Amino acid sequence: MAAVVEDVPPAATRDRLTALAILTLMLCELCWLAFGWTAFRLMAFAAMIAVVPCSAHRLGLREAYLLTLCATLTALIFWLHPEPVAAAYTALEQAAFLMAFILLIGLMQQAAMTSDAIRQCGLYLTKQRAGRRYFALFGGTHIMAQLFNLGVVSLIAPLIKRGTEGADTLNPVRERRQLNAMLRGFAWCVIWSPTAVAPLVLSTLLPDAKRGPWIAAGVVIAAVVMVAGYLEDRWQWRAYQPAPGTARPIFPARAYADFAVVCGALIALTVGAMWLFDGSVVFGLMVASPMILVGWLMVQKAGDVQAVDARLREIVLQHLPSAAPLAVTLACSGYVGRAAAALIPAAEWADALGLEAWPGWLFLLSLSVGVALLSQLALSPIMMAVFFGSLVASVPALPVDTTWAALAISCGWALSMTTSPFATVILMAAQATGHTGREMAWEWNWRFSLLTVGVLAVAFWWLA
Repeated sequence: MAAVVEDVPPAATRDRLTALAILTLMLCELCWLAFGWTAFRLMAFAAMIAVVPCSAHRLGLREAYLLTLCATLTALIFWLHPEPVAAAYTALEQAAFLMAFILLIGLMQQAAMTSDAIRQCGLYLTKQRAGRRYFALFGGTHIMAQLFNLGVVSLIAPLIKRGTEGADTLNPVRERRQLNAMLRGFAWCVIWSPTAVAPLVLSTLLPDAKRGPWIAAGVVIAAVVMVAGYLEDRWQWRAYQPAPGTARPIFPARAYADFAVVCGALIALTVGAMWLFDGSVVFGLMVASPMILVGWLMVQKAGDVQAVDARLREIVLQHLPSAAPLAVTLACSGYVGRAAAALIPAAEWADALGLEAWPGWLFLLSLSVGVALLSQLALSPIMMAVFFGSLVASVPALPVDTTWAALAISCGWALSMTTSPFATVILMAAQATGHTGREMAWEWNWRFSLLTVGVLAVAFWWLA
């Protein structure tokens, strides 16, 4: 009997091809950023495009919708834009950068997932007494997200769910308050975090934005938001009395020391890469992430090279293909944001609206609220950030400093993560706990979201 030839390769083969395309993309994007050779940039484009057919068996309706939108906008660019090739090339640059960035930064998360120190840090946060729990979860999530990114939600949300199970009638209240603190802590770290996608993307779109003042203002706003959220939480549950005699958990000093060492290593490697290649913070983080992965695994496996090799193979052959849908989503979001902005005559619109004469605080607040409102339409916050960032970059004269415009857009990103049931962090928490996104965003956090809009209005008035 003649052998039957399969037209479609098996899933395992396609996953290997996906992993190869992703590795090629990451390497070529790093080489492009380091050396600026056009050949690496074109190879990165080819590898990014190859990820789509190779991972087609993993993609869903969301990715199909975004890819269709990319194709539609590309057709419009070549029909309407005076320089279609340059506009499409710029959009591809943004897409390749975002896909490579999220995949490279995600490598640190893979090491954190198997770290016992990270698990102990998460357990300590969820076992705090009622009076300290909000600050512990908000602040702990805020800090751990610097390395763990969305992985901190995957870690802490199940711990909260597990710790609030049982017949106690107050457990649903405890679960809701802890989940809120975690979501808010993660959301508002993005306005200043050195490793968050929002500021790093905006830094590439708005190179005139100064990261020092931006981070300083972001830290202050996040601290005020934390206190405001705590007061809102205490007021809403003022009739709730915590059970007396709750034992204080033992502080895992060794675990937090290990976490601090990893953070220090990340900073040192990032600065080293920046100095060696005269690159940006973004580039430094992208170079440091795979180094942190290998070094952290070596520590976890006590120097067992074979065990480290087995874990690295698992990451390459299983994690990278499984991360393809998220990578395609972010790449499409970046492409759509830049392509849509290229089709809008930002300068003419700004002149028609008299934008230059607007009060600075009103312009900044409009950026934040605009990102949050459009996220209600199931548009990705990163897509909105890229879109608004591209528009701001195209406006010849702003009523405020570019630094504060970038901060306002990242604040809109943070705001969308507690207001939109379609935000990734909300969807991940919903999957881990069984609650719906609408419940967590619209029912649990509407007061907090309105309160943060007020905080932003005051902050922007002061900054502008």
